[in-house]
Amino acid sequence: MKQFKGSAHFASQFLSFLVFVTTIVSANPWDSYIYSPASRNVKPAAIHSLQSPVIVTGKTGDQGIALAAGGRISLDFGVEVGGWITLNADVSVNTNNSTPQFALAFAESPAYVRTISDDTGSTPTQDWDQALNVSLPRGSTLYRTPVERFRGGFRFLTITAYQDVTISNVTCEIGFAPETEHLRDYGGHFYTPDDDLLVRTWYAGAYTIQTNIGPPNTGRFLPQVRPGWAYNATLGIGNAILLDGAKRDRAVWPGDLGLQGITAFLSLGVDGLSAYRNALETLFYYQNATTGRFPFAGPATGSFRNGAQSDTYHAWSLIAIYNYAIFTGDGDFIAHHWTNITKGVDFILTALNDNEYGLHNQTRPNDWARQGGGGYNSALNALDYHALFSLSSLATSWTNDTAIHSQATNWSTAASRLKASYNTLLWSPSLNLYHDNQTTTLAPQDGNALALLYNLTTSPTQTSSLSASLTRFWTPLGPVTPELPDTISPFISSIEVLAHFSANQPLRALNLTRTLWSYLLDSPLMTGSTLAEGLSANGSLYYRGNAGYRNDAAYTSLSHGWSSGPTSALSMYVAGLEVVGWRRWRFRPLVGDLKSVTSGFDGPLGRFGVEWRVVGGEGNGTWGFEANVTTPVGTRGVVDLAWNCESVLVDGRVFGGEEVAGGGVKEVRAGGCR
Repeated sequence: MKQFKGSAHFASQFLSFLVFVTTIVSANPWDSYIYSPASRNVKPAAIHSLQSPVIVTGKTGDQGIALAAGGRISLDFGVEVGGWITLNADVSVNTNNSTPQFALAFAESPAYVRTISDDTGSTPTQDWDQALNVSLPRGSTLYRTPVERFRGGFRFLTITAYQDVTISNVTCEIGFAPETEHLRDYGGHFYTPDDDLLVRTWYAGAYTIQTNIGPPNTGRFLPQVRPGWAYNATLGIGNAILLDGAKRDRAVWPGDLGLQGITAFLSLGVDGLSAYRNALETLFYYQNATTGRFPFAGPATGSFRNGAQSDTYHAWSLIAIYNYAIFTGDGDFIAHHWTNITKGVDFILTALNDNEYGLHNQTRPNDWARQGGGGYNSALNALDYHALFSLSSLATSWTNDTAIHSQATNWSTAASRLKASYNTLLWSPSLNLYHDNQTTTLAPQDGNALALLYNLTTSPTQTSSLSASLTRFWTPLGPVTPELPDTISPFISSIEVLAHFSANQPLRALNLTRTLWSYLLDSPLMTGSTLAEGLSANGSLYYRGNAGYRNDAAYTSLSHGWSSGPTSALSMYVAGLEVVGWRRWRFRPLVGDLKSVTSGFDGPLGRFGVEWRVVGGEGNGTWGFEANVTTPVGTRGVVDLAWNCESVLVDGRVFGGEEVAGGGVKEVRAGGCR
């Protein structure tokens, strides 16, 4: 049959149109919130500033930049990036190879866009790293920053000319998340049309975690290079390792993992879990075989090199291990490490049995930078309680081994005794807060938030009072923590957000999120895409001030995974679908002031997803609720609505609180709720 002229071309165009339409229709509303680049080779998004003599030609991202001696240009990648810079340089003057033609400087914050880089070593003069000088032969050269000059986190690149030079094709070769093929292909998602800030916060937490996943040989070389930097030290075990920060410290820290690991799982899925596991394997590798104590930090830190130890971070290690175990359902992982886990728990039990209270006397107070500590510390003992309680529950559900069940009984007995003594010794009825230890009147944010999150309270009234009392630390920017004066800690405030949700106070938790995380995202000091390590009380970057950071605001990390608590909270508590034990889940949405939410996450157990909406008021002060809940085959869970409802149906049947088998989609319908 004779073909109509042009029909093949028309068919090709029509097919392309169909693909385009399908792409538009199938695009998810949350995709536009993803900060991750679409490619591992990222061009600048804009010019931040320039100082003549500079001539710029061409389109954004493909500029030709002619700089005469003394010229300077600062390029903005639009979001936090990290890796190596490549560029084409055309040098027109013969020069000695030791004489630089231009220099590169890196900055996370717009406040520190300058001719020298952010600091990766704290110093009072704020000029530790300075700039990377580049010396090239005459003519055109493709230049790539040396491997050891890996720069883990920056948004801005400043090029300063010492001689006439023309620069083009400036590109950041992304180095983070090395095992992730497509950086925007997340394993989880969260969306609500009711609050743009909450969605942005969720994705900023996810992207922060992604930038914190490092290749194995990009740790901070110690002793540190000065001036300059070298990131070529071994981080630990594995090809992609979950670290505390993008710019620095770039190391495994157990306290960070206690929050980071949850966010990595809920947002990045398998890739997040792989990096999480490698961080845990690093902790296992360096665990003290005699005492069972886990290291305070990974090998690419001064703390590791000088033998620093931490009681709290030991407990955080066990909590991070427990979380990984229930997220993956990986029995082989648990079996392989059960001896290590037991030694870690025995370390805690030895301390609890060493006194009449059954509490842990803190002798190694190294922590997240807080002051005070020591004695029967409230934060430490709350962490110990959760480690004992959670691992005892894991032991009884993971295996039928009677010897391990006997261990679990001992652990849960110790936990119960700890909880009773905790309340007797540390609770202040006049403050409705726990003291830092038995010898002080200080009521800390960390110990109280952890006690609330991990259920150290003994009654609903005490729980409610504790949640309300924590708001005494709040300011217009966020909680100022009493245990580190003049400091707002997004790490401890992340714990507090989770704690208010766990106490069934969603509006309080959302209020805190909207206050502090709006500043972390929208302050002109920030990257606008990742979450900072901490702040001073006035919102400046002088985090920790004299407490170790030498008043060096350029040292503060602006991409720190321990600040990602709201990402986890929005998935687990607002969307309401949470993995709570060995192949066990709970659906308990805390809607707050939201009307609808869509969320989900992938993992080794399978796909978890939820879509819920609040149905309009029924005219008598009540309302309805509808949800579709997806869970994997081989799991079981509970539907636990946080309100009183006249009727609750699961798959059309009256629900009486019984356990629900996982697999497929469950329809949850409730009416007459108040």
